[in-house]
Amino acid sequence: MIDRMSKYGWRILAALFAATTLVSCSLMKVAVSTGDPLPKEEMNIRIMTRGFYYDLASEVARAADSISSTTRSTPIRIAASRWKIRTTRAAVTAAMQGIPDVALADLWILCHRMDEQFVLMPDSLLFGPGTPIARETAENLKEKIRALARETLSSERYGLMEHFVSEYTAANPTTDADRGTDNTTLAWMNFLKANGVDTSYATGSIAEVLADVNDRLSGHTQQISNSIGWSKDILEMQLRQDSIRTELGAQLDSLERNFKRMVVVAENLPEISDKMLSDMNTQLGILIESINSSVDNAFIDVDRQRRELQHYISHEREAFTDQLRTSADEVVQGALDAIPMLVGQVLLYLVLGLGALIGGPFAVGFWLGGVRARAKMRKDQSPKDPAEV
Repeated sequence: MIDRMSKYGWRILAALFAATTLVSCSLMKVAVSTGDPLPKEEMNIRIMTRGFYYDLASEVARAADSISSTTRSTPIRIAASRWKIRTTRAAVTAAMQGIPDVALADLWILCHRMDEQFVLMPDSLLFGPGTPIARETAENLKEKIRALARETLSSERYGLMEHFVSEYTAANPTTDADRGTDNTTLAWMNFLKANGVDTSYATGSIAEVLADVNDRLSGHTQQISNSIGWSKDILEMQLRQDSIRTELGAQLDSLERNFKRMVVVAENLPEISDKMLSDMNTQLGILIESINSSVDNAFIDVDRQRRELQHYISHEREAFTDQLRTSADEVVQGALDAIPMLVGQVLLYLVLGLGALIGGPFAVGFWLGGVRARAKMRKDQSPKDPAEV
């Protein structure tokens, strides 16, 4: 550490001296580069694409909730909740990519596939009576992403992307309407190259990179939180549909058989009827306690799993934030370490420039004076004309 401090000590002093010398010079400015910012067009595409993702997630959630509210069928309500989870998961993966063009293309492919599959599949395989709501939502989202691409892209770029989306979805069909879309980075770049378009993408400045990482983290965290809540709803519906309903049905069937027997016996023996009624009350109390215990255990287990997932998400987010902070510190430290070298180079160029400005005219004047003196000496030493004598 001491050797390193002594190594950079003279550079720091040189930097201070250069800053003091050049404080009055308005023609020179020293700055540390933090990376080239993203072009305005790419930044606009990124902002509009991620804004569309949040609109897509809201519309799909509202449509799924509307489907669930129009039916009492547990399978249809479970299918609507799964549609929300899968669509938002695929959409956030597509929208939060680093390359704006690819993110927009992947979202477009997702909406195109979803609309195409909802049109082809029958109502019985989708959401029953609520299928028209899902079809209308998918069609609206496809038209919105098309309008967004037309608004944010140039006419030439929009034509290329529209052709790419149609070609890619035709070559890569999917049998699941909400399975999502693939990462098309390589396919998009090869498509542009085949059409004579050069591809070059910048990562942006440090501030833009940090903002991008924070945006990705927020989007994924929100989607995971929503998925946990929707998964809990699915689990509750499955519990009500399977275990509790089966157990309750078996108990009710048993009570019905016992009740019929009691009716037969009660018609002949009132004493036995009273005993059987007492037994029925006991069994009914046991049944109610069993139902309450099953429901309580189910919800306790769900709540425990939710707390564990929340703890895991919080831990991962803290670790990611610490890693991001460490990376940012290393970038800033690297930039600060490069300042003394940069200032030393500027000072060297300044000294060389001053030497050229000051020493150049002096050397030329000295040389011209010597030439003039030698010419005068030759003139004085030459023989005089007799006429002049």
